[in-house]
Amino acid sequence: INGRKIQLITEDDQYLVKNTVSAYQKLTQVNKAKIVLVATYCGFLALQDRAAMDGVIMINPLDCNKAIADASRNSFCLATETESIGYVLADQMIKNKQMTAGIMYSTKDSFMNLVTTEFKARFEAAGGKTFVESFNYEDKDFKAQLSKLSTNKIDGLVLLGHDETGVIMKQARDLKINVPFYTTGTITSPGAQQASAGTSEGTVFAYWDASANNAASEAFVKKFTDSVGRPPILPLTTHPAHDTLSVIADVLANTSSEMKIADIKEGLLNTKNYSGITGTVTFDAMGGAPIVEMPYKLVKGAPVKL
Repeated sequence: INGRKIQLITEDDQYLVKNTVSAYQKLTQVNKAKIVLVATYCGFLALQDRAAMDGVIMINPLDCNKAIADASRNSFCLATETESIGYVLADQMIKNKQMTAGIMYSTKDSFMNLVTTEFKARFEAAGGKTFVESFNYEDKDFKAQLSKLSTNKIDGLVLLGHDETGVIMKQARDLKINVPFYTTGTITSPGAQQASAGTSEGTVFAYWDASANNAASEAFVKKFTDSVGRPPILPLTTHPAHDTLSVIADVLANTSSEMKIADIKEGLLNTKNYSGITGTVTFDAMGGAPIVEMPYKLVKGAPVKL
């Protein structure tokens, strides 16, 4: 870019905050990175003040909400909107006249708690009742929480977790809890579906996928497939990450060779109507470029838009 090369250095934090902090230290102190992409939710939040002091730009390409987007602390996001997950699931239950919801959410980080809060606010404002149970992501047996929820004659089960969601689905059906499932886009992953042992079919979930007539997205998927040997499993992770790097490259092409943080921040905040593979990208005044999720249904293991 303008005669300069971008070096991409990656660290796997295993979605653990302590590893996120260690990875950040290595990338900024050893590799002298000035821009760091962080996808671990609580890890991102834990590093916001430090990044501001260090003069480092942090961008989240996986989650986007008001807690993350804070340009005054050098924090940006270009990703699916966290709150929209709760809205989508609540609206679908309301639409289906299922007004008593059982909710199980993971305490692995504060992300699923936020989705739970947004779901409850939307659902209860429409007259719905909610019953909530939490679980540790390392748990293997969820029958106690499921049994407790089932005593409330719930109309639907909202599951907010990761691949363990599939295990919960299987155990719910083993307990003869036959209400519809509502969950996140993680249910499209092979791990979650395998764990569900077929019980995930028909699940309604919040998700994002590129529109069918998006030529740029089609070209990206072809390149990705040629390189990796399969299409992206979760477009709501790969596509925003691609656009995040593309926007960074565009901003760097229009900044000085010194890569001043103030110039990069200004460039990101001034990014409006950027044509990406996720669609049109615009950063708001706080540094957020949220992508709204939509309702989907799992049909033969694949997402089908409702």
